[in-house]
Amino acid sequence: MHIQMLEWLLQDFELGEHLLLVGNQGVGKNKLVDRLLHLLNRPREYIQLHRCKRDLISRINYQLLRDTTVQTLTLQPTVRDGVLVYEDSPLVQAIKQGHVLVVDEADKAPTHVTCILKTLVESGEMILSDGRRIVRSNDPRASLSDPRIIPLHKDFRMIFLANRPGFPFLGNDFFAALGDLFSCHAVDNPSKESEIALLRNYGPNVPEDIIVKLVKAFGELRDLADQGFVSYPYSTREVVNIVRHLEKFPQEPLGNVVRNVFDFDSYSKEAQELVIKTLHKYGIPVGAKPSNVFLGKELPLPMVKLTGKWMAQHGSGSEMNLELQENFFKLKV
Repeated sequence: MHIQMLEWLLQDFELGEHLLLVGNQGVGKNKLVDRLLHLLNRPREYIQLHRCKRDLISRINYQLLRDTTVQTLTLQPTVRDGVLVYEDSPLVQAIKQGHVLVVDEADKAPTHVTCILKTLVESGEMILSDGRRIVRSNDPRASLSDPRIIPLHKDFRMIFLANRPGFPFLGNDFFAALGDLFSCHAVDNPSKESEIALLRNYGPNVPEDIIVKLVKAFGELRDLADQGFVSYPYSTREVVNIVRHLEKFPQEPLGNVVRNVFDFDSYSKEAQELVIKTLHKYGIPVGAKPSNVFLGKELPLPMVKLTGKWMAQHGSGSEMNLELQENFFKLKV
């Protein structure tokens, strides 16, 4: 599926379009862009947008990030020989040198930053915080030897990566604001067959049955997330991390490994019970303890009832009476 996505991205890229990839966390948006630029042999610059609040970097770790402003978007503070200097940000460097600018977490950008980027994509012009101006290469001002004028390189291209709007990512609807300026592509988790083939590459020594169990269990959890029963849409990234762990530590039980992903849901009793029930359905013993032993149900035997006698004789010996018993069992299936 991702090979077909690469073909679509390549077609739009060759047409000179800026790209927008929208999808849940962990579906492989960065991997797709890295592979595309590697095949095209194009250098890239990378920036990540964020807002001044506790953004969810992973499902377990939190980090306090500074707000992205127009100044931090265009200038980058650097300490050189003990002196604080301001250099061009990856955005300005990509504009000057004709590189591909990859903007990650674009849905986290504040509104004023989104407007600046929209102006750059739409008109090809932008005013930097230090007074310099970016203009198109065919603008008459680009031919002047004015250091305050930065011509927009003809090979400059932008690729935006954004999560889908709404819970649990809590980002802005980036597609509604700037979607008309980009060639948009929705990135989803790969199919079961593709995901199994992918996991084989990450864990060639992991048993096949374990990989199949993980793919089926995570597939059902994603369906539950789409229906609203589970808050987080478990992606391929979590399955890859589990398989990589099993590849490096094959002696560790599977039930302990999957806890690295699902322990976050232990704070919600309802979500934890649903996750454990789904994993147990596919034979993944998460949360199992030696005390969790359930014996079969005891069924009382019915009374013996004599129904007849048979005569049996062995050789020249005496005859033997064989009593026959009639038994009926009602089983509940």
